[in-house]
Amino acid sequence: MTFLEHGLYGGAITYAINPELFWVGVIVGMLPDLPWFIAISYVNGPKKVIQMLIHKDKFIKDNPQFVYVIYYLSHSFVTASILFAVLYLLQKELAILAIAYAFHILCDIPLHQKPYATRFLYPLSNFHFNGYSQREHRWVLIAQYPIIALIYLYLFFSK
Repeated sequence: MTFLEHGLYGGAITYAINPELFWVGVIVGMLPDLPWFIAISYVNGPKKVIQMLIHKDKFIKDNPQFVYVIYYLSHSFVTASILFAVLYLLQKELAILAIAYAFHILCDIPLHQKPYATRFLYPLSNFHFNGYSQREHRWVLIAQYPIIALIYLYLFFSK
């Protein structure tokens, strides 16, 4: 799933509860990928990362272990739970943002393969599913936009 799709789902989740948080929800929906993106850019350089994003078949492999640890931590329901608790304690209305964060993780579980298979209970467990390759199964990505469009149509016309 792309940054954009994660952001649109995050925005929809927050819009359904509090429309004023829409843009924050978009950003939080993309947030789990940000630490990994910064780490992989640092290790491989921006030029190689941009090439990876443009040419999806040239995925960067063999990164240092800390890149994977950052990915696993940012894609963990443990992290999402901590975020929820902090936001709930700070301001209850903001706790919905943790749901957008957690939904990103939920979507990635069936859509990522080794070495980026989502370890959704990390650091408590390394358990993961070896999901569908988005590069091999383009229908997964193509199906996202009609689903997102239907969700937004429902949200805008149901209010």
